[in-house]
Amino acid sequence: MVGVRHLGRTIALHFARLGWEVVCVARTAADVEEVARAVDQAGGHGVALAADLTDARSLAALAARPRIDLCIAAQTGGGRFGAKPLLEIDDDELAHGLAVYVQGTWNLFKAVGPKLVAQRGGTFLQIGTSSGVRTREGFSVLGAVQHALRALVQAAAREWRPHGVHVAFLPIDGGIESDKTREWIARIGADRALPPEEIARSCEYLYRQDPRAWTHELLLRPHGSDWTTPT
Repeated sequence: MVGVRHLGRTIALHFARLGWEVVCVARTAADVEEVARAVDQAGGHGVALAADLTDARSLAALAARPRIDLCIAAQTGGGRFGAKPLLEIDDDELAHGLAVYVQGTWNLFKAVGPKLVAQRGGTFLQIGTSSGVRTREGFSVLGAVQHALRALVQAAAREWRPHGVHVAFLPIDGGIESDKTREWIARIGADRALPPEEIARSCEYLYRQDPRAWTHELLLRPHGSDWTTPT
């Protein structure tokens, strides 16, 4: 589980309750150690691994794992929240987004891909946003980054499917319930946000799919959104 500070923590604990060994990956050692302990307490076996997706060398320990059944990338770039006109956005924001999401997932693919292909099985899930499937005014950076991320995931899905490896993109079209979004959700309505536990359940669903009916892209929307909106 890569990115365990927010949504990733909930996903890690979901699989812990199923009795899984969960490798908890994030940049800060204190964060991964805390989540690994929580995984143990929830009934799984937690393994703490501090690594930075933007530093390929730091993923060596993950690549050395004897087997990888499921890898979930739920990295977050942090920073500014909300819409902003393209001409007012600092150039560094685009560079940061590309580094965290596109280069980060590229590095993760290079780390776990050889293992997945060699063992001829396993699942890789990339959490993303709806900006990867449609563009909106005010979200030029997020749209550019998420479209690139989606293309990268699609390429891996096409290349690794013949080797028995399931790769899927999960764009989240809405807010995610958390302490950070509580005030925002109070303004827009609870029916416009997704419970993180349901995202975790979707990850389990994708993992358990039969290869004859794999889903390679699963768009999740809260019931209060306009589910007829084209993507």
